[in-house]
Amino acid sequence: MSFMDEIGKMASGLLGGASPEAAAGAASDHVANMDSGALGDHLTQSLGNMDQGSLAGLGQQLLASFTNHPAFAGDANSATEEAGVSQADVAAGNPGAIGALINLAKNNPGVLQNAASQFLGNNPNAISSLAPGLLQGILGKLTGR
Repeated sequence: MSFMDEIGKMASGLLGGASPEAAAGAASDHVANMDSGALGDHLTQSLGNMDQGSLAGLGQQLLASFTNHPAFAGDANSATEEAGVSQADVAAGNPGAIGALINLAKNNPGVLQNAASQFLGNNPNAISSLAPGLLQGILGKLTGR
């Protein structure tokens, strides 16, 4: 078992005492207030731990957030083009495509925080697969530290 698997297992145990709604709320609150660069780095580190469904869900949420961002005028296709990926790869949960969208989102205020907040709020099961630095902040929100 890898170090990241161990961290994920510990996080699952800690989150196990919290309701899925509480965990999702803490995760959503935490990422909504993070710096885009730090959040993007943590999410990029998390990609290798996420299952295909979580990757696809995060990718779809990123596309929705780009669509709602004024710089992309309701056109997620322009975001995928700018990131150099296809919407099909994003929909399939391709980690490279999701990583490219995360990198693009770092430079577009609000996109990354919105996408991560919505994704984690709707997918509390994905929280345990997040990078340790991100998990620490979420657990801090849950425990009031």
